[in-house]
Amino acid sequence: MSATLVRSRKDAASSKGNTTALRPAKTTAAMAASTGYTMADVAKHDKEGDAWVTVADKVYDISQWVRRHPGGSMVLLQYAGRDITDAFRAYHGPVGKAPKTLASYYVGELVDADHDASDATSDADETSSTSSASASTSTSASEELPSHVAAFRELVAGLEGEFKTDYVHYIKLGACLAAVFAAAVYCVAAPGTGIWTHMLGAVLLGMFWQQTMFIGHDAGHGAITHSYGRDFLIGLVVGNLCNGVGITWWTTTHNVHHCACNSLECDPDIQHMPVLAVTPKYFDSVWSLYHKRRMTFDRAARWLVSFQHYSFYPIMAVARFNLYVQTLILLATAKDMKPQRRALEFGVMCAYFTWLATLVSCLPTAGERVAFLLISHAVGGLIHVQICLSHFSRKIFDGRPESHKWVDMQLSGTMDIDCPPWMDWFHGGLQFQTEHHLVPRMPRHKLRKFRTEVVQPFCAKHGLAHDSPTFWAANVEVWRTLKASALAAKLSPAFVHAVNLEG
Repeated sequence: MSATLVRSRKDAASSKGNTTALRPAKTTAAMAASTGYTMADVAKHDKEGDAWVTVADKVYDISQWVRRHPGGSMVLLQYAGRDITDAFRAYHGPVGKAPKTLASYYVGELVDADHDASDATSDADETSSTSSASASTSTSASEELPSHVAAFRELVAGLEGEFKTDYVHYIKLGACLAAVFAAAVYCVAAPGTGIWTHMLGAVLLGMFWQQTMFIGHDAGHGAITHSYGRDFLIGLVVGNLCNGVGITWWTTTHNVHHCACNSLECDPDIQHMPVLAVTPKYFDSVWSLYHKRRMTFDRAARWLVSFQHYSFYPIMAVARFNLYVQTLILLATAKDMKPQRRALEFGVMCAYFTWLATLVSCLPTAGERVAFLLISHAVGGLIHVQICLSHFSRKIFDGRPESHKWVDMQLSGTMDIDCPPWMDWFHGGLQFQTEHHLVPRMPRHKLRKFRTEVVQPFCAKHGLAHDSPTFWAANVEVWRTLKASALAAKLSPAFVHAVNLEG
């Protein structure tokens, strides 16, 4: 990977002038020809209906695009009035539909607060034709960036050649999972099988669910074919059809989670009130910017949270049932979803429940059917534990993501799981959460090498922390985090509030 990375950086450097595919519309460039904005100007446009962002020292008014964004509107709204360079590059390459769309919303250049806008735009004809997602970070407005931020952007610009997927990896994985599913069906439906064989089928089905969810996760990030349409279809099959978890629900919540990792108010992956509170800060009945409601910490929530370190694993065992509900709620209520897509996902969800009900109906007694469902969902629930391990014990910050804080946010909000290569299949890429969060488009099967050859040396060079406990140690960290909040829930509200104010 190192040699390829060097070549990729050279290619990126040699192609800086080739930005035809990223060129803003001529009319837009002409209107913005004499316009320069400071970050203070951009920060005034920070809400729905009036949303501006900056990417690579260029300013864009994305107010009309927010509701049409395929990755969901919330991920853009939480960056309104801020720099979104790193988040944009994390999900989009320098060519293609995304940078072309962004370029059409160009309104001007980003300038320093003490810089005369007319001086900054005297050569606007030249600057307006440069890439909205350019790898360059040498403009005046970005010279004062922390060294690790500028270095990371240079690093990412040279990674495009690394995002090629080895499809043999997925073919082998698909064949193995097809065999696991077939074995699960055989254990249930074959004549002459008994209860223990049936329960073995439940375990196999749970393993099938856990492993196929990893593929859905890859597809949701566009990290398989790197085509939005094709990866959506893969997600539809492995998500909706194989797991009963909607690919649209997954991408809607997961994109926000990535772009506001461990934000108290923004990140839905840590907002589990009233049953779980990863920090006593939630005892202040925080307003969720994602769910658009207040997560009330009432007497019932206090009681549930007070023993959450004991209820955590049982909750994870049945968490899949909640995902069914969440998917159906989103499909029924999402305002931005096209009718054709809504109907398609509903139809595939019905197909999932049909095959699952048919399989369970093969069992002879109601008791076996209930046991089968509980065991299979508990085994499949391993993925929920794995997701939580990487974030629950990490640093949680208040408010929306800040400009130029992508690297710091991901390193402080995630951690890897240290495991031998032969256990990579079990973790499905989640053992490299730090690398995955920094560069979500990196294919899963390249993450181990990417960590060793790129991310760890980068962190060491810039004095950045890179945490990687064992699977057992990570479980202990999460348990202690939940226990600390549980004990705090038993204290007086005034005391807890004072602790939160002190940080």
